[in-house]
Amino acid sequence: MISRCAPRASVIRVISRGMASEQEMRKKIESTKNLEKITKSMKMVAASRMRVDENRMKAARPFTAMLTKIFTAPEGFEVPEGAPVQAEGERKELILVNSSDRGLCGGINSYVAKATRAKLEILKRDNVPATVVVIGEKGRGQLNRTHAKSIEYSVDEHCKPAISFATCATIADRVVGKDFTDLTIIHNSYKSMIAYDQLEVNMANMAAHAKAKRTGEVAIEDLCPAHLQSYEFEPEDKAEALQNLFEFGVAGSIYGAICDGNAAEQSARMQAMDNASKNAAEMVDKYTLLYNRVRQAKITTELIEIISGAESLNTGED
Repeated sequence: MISRCAPRASVIRVISRGMASEQEMRKKIESTKNLEKITKSMKMVAASRMRVDENRMKAARPFTAMLTKIFTAPEGFEVPEGAPVQAEGERKELILVNSSDRGLCGGINSYVAKATRAKLEILKRDNVPATVVVIGEKGRGQLNRTHAKSIEYSVDEHCKPAISFATCATIADRVVGKDFTDLTIIHNSYKSMIAYDQLEVNMANMAAHAKAKRTGEVAIEDLCPAHLQSYEFEPEDKAEALQNLFEFGVAGSIYGAICDGNAAEQSARMQAMDNASKNAAEMVDKYTLLYNRVRQAKITTELIEIISGAESLNTGED
């Protein structure tokens, strides 16, 4: 009797472990199914928001393209003879980075942070001092790890849920007050539902009256881009006109960058949630297969126990 009870106790321990594993697998299957439902819901929400952001981005692109045309000299443009040349001085770069405030959108923030780091390395190699202004909490977190000293300030999520040109004008008013000669805006640019890229927008600082007031030596005309010097300004105070034009251009470029970045963010979130849903479905299948194996092993163990017990009884009768 003692020899028969010892293997039975070991079998009981194996069964108890199998039951615990079976319950664990059942919990994992349920939690993974719930996760799949959540990711599918987030994909649908991102798809609905993307339509709004895509329409806003399409409306903003012609506006920003017009501003880019104003601040960029035409292809093949040559400065006329006798025209004043832009004053040369110490170059200072201000990099404005647009990122998202929320995660779960793939590597979209990592890519824009990587592009910013590459720009900073180029400027460092050329001995050009640079400062960074970050729009979006995720971009600040990415850049704060490696270039915390370069970040001058950041704009948090309070401005992005209902972005408007007035909000961008407020940001631009603070940006143009900084001491810099060149402005670079880095943001994610929407290409298609499955593709986005990082885009740089370069603008020369035309805040003429501020720079002339600081130096006291530079002529106002020298601070006007060569391709705009033949235009008449109204009001006649070119310094004031250039200041207003530059601030308006910065506000428009920030608005376009945020609209473009929001559309890219929603498309990336859709792809990330779709991949997460597929991965969750695969995990459910794997857990279900493992659960069936555990359950089958438990049933097999019970059958072996019954057969062994019956065989032992038959052997005892003999």
